[in-house]
Amino acid sequence: MDGQIVAAMVAVGGTLGGSVIGWLSQRDAKALARLEQLSTKYANEIRARQAEEDIACKWLIELNAASSLLAAKRQLRDRTELERGLRPIISPAEVSPRI
Repeated sequence: MDGQIVAAMVAVGGTLGGSVIGWLSQRDAKALARLEQLSTKYANEIRARQAEEDIACKWLIELNAASSLLAAKRQLRDRTELERGLRPIISPAEVSPRI
């Protein structure tokens, strides 16, 4: 084969290979960004539900259904577990924003 033909084939092959590698890395970066957005969304939802639980516990204290915030949280969690079979296990420290 002529040297120019071989050089052209190598150049085309290199260009195609580089394009494929770039496409794959971009695809992985998009997937990672999507997972990070989903993680942030779920962390925000957990923090919102924990805040909702705190407000509900304060309300229980106002209604004299509990004597303290901790007692109200325990009563609320016990009742939720009894009625729904679910009990929260994630603490606020586990979903606080990381700096």
